[in-house]
Amino acid sequence: MRKFRSIYIIGVIITLTMLTACGGKGSEKQSNFPTKRISTRGDSIALAARFTGDFEHFLTVTDSLAAVGELSPIRADGYRGVAYFQMGQMEKCIECFRRVVAIENPPAEDFWDYIHAGTNLVIMLTTDRDYDNAMRTALRLIDKLKQVDTPYRPGELQTLYLSLGDTQMMLERHKEAAQSYDEAYKWVLQTQNDSTNRPIAASIETLENIAVTHLHHKMDEAGIWVDRMDSLVTIYEQQPKPIEKEVKTLRALVYLHRAQVCQMRGKVVDAYRYYADYSSTDFGQSIEGRINGCDYLVAAHRYSEASDNYTHLDQFIKDWGYDYDLETIGRNLLPKLRANYNAGRKDSALRVAMQIAEVYDSALVCQKRSESAELATIYDTQGKERQIAEQRAQNRFVTTISIAVTTAALLILAFGLYTFLQWRITQRRNRILAQQITQAVEYKEKYRELKAATRAAETAKIVEATKAPEPPIEKAPEPVAVTEVEVPKKENVGASISISDCTTITDEQLFLFLRDLIENEKLFLQPDFGRQSLIDRTGLSKERIGAAFSQGSNSVSLPAYVRELRLDYAVCLMNSQPELNVEQVSQASGFTSADTFTRNFRTKYGMTPTTYKQTI
Repeated sequence: MRKFRSIYIIGVIITLTMLTACGGKGSEKQSNFPTKRISTRGDSIALAARFTGDFEHFLTVTDSLAAVGELSPIRADGYRGVAYFQMGQMEKCIECFRRVVAIENPPAEDFWDYIHAGTNLVIMLTTDRDYDNAMRTALRLIDKLKQVDTPYRPGELQTLYLSLGDTQMMLERHKEAAQSYDEAYKWVLQTQNDSTNRPIAASIETLENIAVTHLHHKMDEAGIWVDRMDSLVTIYEQQPKPIEKEVKTLRALVYLHRAQVCQMRGKVVDAYRYYADYSSTDFGQSIEGRINGCDYLVAAHRYSEASDNYTHLDQFIKDWGYDYDLETIGRNLLPKLRANYNAGRKDSALRVAMQIAEVYDSALVCQKRSESAELATIYDTQGKERQIAEQRAQNRFVTTISIAVTTAALLILAFGLYTFLQWRITQRRNRILAQQITQAVEYKEKYRELKAATRAAETAKIVEATKAPEPPIEKAPEPVAVTEVEVPKKENVGASISISDCTTITDEQLFLFLRDLIENEKLFLQPDFGRQSLIDRTGLSKERIGAAFSQGSNSVSLPAYVRELRLDYAVCLMNSQPELNVEQVSQASGFTSADTFTRNFRTKYGMTPTTYKQTI
């Protein structure tokens, strides 16, 4: 329900803007900016009209005051934005706030009206996914606020940094978002509370929004922000005159987010306990609270409970006064469809799917998608066909056709849902498989590095032994040949064997020697490498090499061993140089062709190299 939280924050800022208009004059600070908003006679008249609740009248009064010079252009557009927001005319609201922010150097007496309007604009642009403009506007306002030093500054800065972090998170710039969120927290700690307790409540809302963002992105840092939110709620509870209902709501949200964090970390029992605490609160039992809890229930696979809670979704949307748009469909209707389907409530799932089909058209229109006109025509035609079918309900033939069409549509919808679920399963399986492939190859590489280091250490010991001074005896012992030194470990037999020994050693020792030769000199990267290459290199017979691989290596053949090395090398290459295509990888890995590479890769790993590259 992130969209509704953003609208809620806008409402809070607008309310605070109205309330600060009633304040008196403050002393001048840096750059001649006042420490707080200075109210004028025009403000008093405009606010009197605003608090009547008749926003068209409020808009008319604002225009009149601006015409006679009682309100400056910045304050007039700020009030107009408030009026349009309350009337649900968001485009006009954004236009008014844009005009305010477009002013490069606002007058000192209008500075806080300028900041309030800009903050509202940033939140609304973020909600409308206009992240680029939202980010630029937020940074511009932050630069303006750096010029003043007033107790009102931290409250504005925490909201701006929150919105800046949200835009960066949506753009997948997680590192920058983390820095913006940390800045927001710094200003939360500097925000001074007052007798109304609104500053501390707004600070808790800031932390809660950051926690929700991290939860939506499945980031473990969400736990840190829930802890910070919990601490601030505890401080709020200890205030002299806390707003009891608000405190209980914030405490309930702490329970809910702790349940989500525990579930994400695999602490199922703790998550269950926290959610039980949440669902026992007044907020948790409200319609909004039950809808908010659905994210946890779906993650915990408690689909039946989530399906029960989602029965109140339409009422919740109606109470907020919003229609279903693409974001609402994605954040609510699709999870509702998934909850009903996984709960085994196929009829309910099909009804939700039909609802998605019905509201998707209007959602596209709201988003100004190019395909909206065509889809609207299609849906309009279908609606007329349904009306004709109803008017001719007595006609048996038409009724039969209608049933057949409906059945086909449901089958197509069910098939589409099944296909989508299978696609998701395949994607998840590919991710797991690709990770396992990468880890397996990494383990092999680490083993080879460890083997090389062990071999080097053994060689160093042997060399050191040959250089050690001998005790004086009557007759000097003959020098010890490296090839006669007893190898302490089976894995390192190849370290002390030379080509001249190949005719006298065992098959197992010869295999280790040939293995080290092939790996260390990367002979396997030669496309024409094979048994003949080893014969030319070592002077051994074909039978001797074949016996070494069949008898000394658990019956692995030379071609299979070389193929294994090439595939491991190809995996490392695709991870380290993802810009290479499959053809280039196959050539660099020693395969004769991309088709041969693909066939061998799929046989060993169960996926093609192309799929592996896309997955990683």
